[in-house]
Amino acid sequence: MGGANRNVSPGKTANALRGGLERIDGTLVSTIGEVMPEGNYRVSLLELTPNLVRPGAEEDYFAHEQVELWGTDRFWDLPHNPKTEYYRTPSVPLGSSRRLFEFVVPMFPKGWLSEKTVRAYVHQLSAGERPTALAVSVLDIRGPATREEGPTLNEHWCMAHYLLDGHHKTYAAFLAVKPITLLSFLTTAESVATEENVDRVLEVLTAQESTS
Repeated sequence: MGGANRNVSPGKTANALRGGLERIDGTLVSTIGEVMPEGNYRVSLLELTPNLVRPGAEEDYFAHEQVELWGTDRFWDLPHNPKTEYYRTPSVPLGSSRRLFEFVVPMFPKGWLSEKTVRAYVHQLSAGERPTALAVSVLDIRGPATREEGPTLNEHWCMAHYLLDGHHKTYAAFLAVKPITLLSFLTTAESVATEENVDRVLEVLTAQESTS
């Protein structure tokens, strides 16, 4: 997928995402691709119901699941601080020793959001519509350096979606407890994962949607 070398229509793209995608639109993907950094991407349309998490809260991955596997920082004896609120979905087991964790990371705080726009999306979601957010995604698979001791779960598959568009939609979905769709451009070059790992994760996420 090439870099930003042609003009795009931001209004047309935003309208398509605002209305919600039911399937991957090749023309829309090509249009968005013109403004993406050059690289290889796996494009998928995912469904998720985001849960907003504050650092240090009970639902915070970095204060709990990450600490359970890696412990706290050796110098500060504290868990990692993401320094921002973020969204999570329920984690998914991938066998006896692996688990998939999915995150949606905003690029700015919810205090910057327009309350009027958020209310409009809450109404849209409550009416059964599913607007689409847009994100660049990364899959990182990590485990401790040694595995002789420790918990049975010893490998975390972390899928992080960095929002490019859809901050109002995602926050509204959290408030309404309703699903939205996410058009994910998963960059394979920046992921700590193999193509087979990516296939597995996308297969699992798609299967989750079909049973929800």
